[in-house]
Amino acid sequence: MFEYSNGKEPFLEPILRKIRFNVIKKFLLNKNQNEWLILDYGCGPKAKFYKYLKDKNIRFKKYIGYDPLNKNNTTNKKQKTTSNFKKILNQKYDLITMFAVLEHLDYPNHDFSFLSKILKKNSYLIITTPTKIAKPILEFLSYKLKIISKREIKEHKHYYNLQEIEKIFSVYGLEIVQKRYFELGMNNLVILKTNNDS
Repeated sequence: MFEYSNGKEPFLEPILRKIRFNVIKKFLLNKNQNEWLILDYGCGPKAKFYKYLKDKNIRFKKYIGYDPLNKNNTTNKKQKTTSNFKKILNQKYDLITMFAVLEHLDYPNHDFSFLSKILKKNSYLIITTPTKIAKPILEFLSYKLKIISKREIKEHKHYYNLQEIEKIFSVYGLEIVQKRYFELGMNNLVILKTNNDS
């Protein structure tokens, strides 16, 4: 989510990010996503998921990256990265992704009702977030070994299990279609879907 002072990320950051993206690659390739409007919520300053989609030849209609910390907006034919929250609320999306975002938000008081309002019928929300057992490991990798971002880990407010995520999003009428752990149990993957009546 952040730029680094020397312009480089700690060694393990891009590796972990690629694992997070790869965990949904098969899901995306099995869907007819050519006409999808994608919102990458918490995209970071360089919208790395956009580059991943292009590199993996995963087609989509349009990508919009939103991150409240972004100051610079970039636009091209298929991509728009914005810091304007009102703009993202003016559209309906086929897919919303939240990679490594949930742990940075207030728990349990963050209001996600806007997500169910901006998702189309039969559309998806994909979440990855560290599990509770990841906390001491991430802190060691960050504070001691310095191979992941200290700033990122310092800003983690809560670590989740799958049941907590299910409880949070069930109140918004989103149904879990897939949930599992990955990265040796240190990360959650949850895929939710809007129902036909949304």
